[in-house]
Amino acid sequence: MTGAPLRIVQVVENLEVGGLERLAVDLAAAQKRAGHHPAIFCVCHPGALAAQAEAAGVPVFAFHKKPGFTWSNIRAMAAELKRLRADVVHTHNSVIHHYGLLAAWRAGVRVTVNTRHGLGVLHSARRQDFYFGATMPWTSAVVTVSEDGRDFFVRHRGVPKKKCQVIYNGVPLARFLENPASPGALRPRLRFGTVGRMVPAKAHDVLIRAFAQVLERHPQAELHIAGSGALAQANAALVRELGLERSVHLPGVTSDPPLFLKELDVFVLSSISEGMPIVVQEAMAAGLPVVSTRIGGVPEMAPEGAVAFYAQPGDVGSLASAMLEAADRPDLAAMGAEARRIARERFGIERTEEAYEALFRRLLAR
Repeated sequence: MTGAPLRIVQVVENLEVGGLERLAVDLAAAQKRAGHHPAIFCVCHPGALAAQAEAAGVPVFAFHKKPGFTWSNIRAMAAELKRLRADVVHTHNSVIHHYGLLAAWRAGVRVTVNTRHGLGVLHSARRQDFYFGATMPWTSAVVTVSEDGRDFFVRHRGVPKKKCQVIYNGVPLARFLENPASPGALRPRLRFGTVGRMVPAKAHDVLIRAFAQVLERHPQAELHIAGSGALAQANAALVRELGLERSVHLPGVTSDPPLFLKELDVFVLSSISEGMPIVVQEAMAAGLPVVSTRIGGVPEMAPEGAVAFYAQPGDVGSLASAMLEAADRPDLAAMGAEARRIARERFGIERTEEAYEALFRRLLAR
């Protein structure tokens, strides 16, 4: 920390399990360790990760917003911002940004920063872009989590280039670095795997169908998908439909991601929409080569050939080809070691905290 401690309030929709929400909790905990005074506002309900934030000494406030636009929530948030004497309001994504901005304006908070974690190309996200664009004149800065994201929002969402900055997401690396995987050690058994919510954006159905093609050449291969969500039953039904019950494992939500990743040989991301997924950073820290769709900021953090293999989003054949290319590589262990080196140097949550602090202080000094 350089200078006086900052009172930083992050605003999220909720703290259910997800990449954005985990980043908010990890960032607040890092800010606390750095000597600042962080807090998290949940515009709706608290969510499963709220207890983790509070255990790290970060207070969580829930405002239980009902459907539709409600001024009462903004008034309540503004009153709490005044009581906390907030220096900075930091909102995440577009869906609640206008709530955070209006509450900050009402409370007299001078700096409001928004982070866009994805590209907002899904239909439900596009509906929020009207509100996001309307608030832009009063938004101090917009952070994107990749260069790809910055280019998109400057070109297609009207964010002024001078207001846009890239800050990579970060993760607490220690528990992943200290439990490295051993990719390729059990050949011909190869364990592909992924961690993520079972929702349309993650395209697990594409992954399952692609893995069926991998099995034709590597019959001892396995696929492990950890997570739950709206499509959990549909994914399980697809596994049964394709007759993959012996090779595809759906354990549900994992309580120990480092241990789950340690048991894999290759991490696979099949998403059709992402920003800078922290699960890929975690997989790299655990020493895993990566197969991914060419989406968001993933190619920026996982160099093709040295660490990763890439496929076209939503394309079963393309993903299967990338997985087969990984399966045939004799140097998976060396690729995993390079992935760990990159993660150690670039993706620690402390680097992310320092970058946000520098931005906040620069804006406050204006």
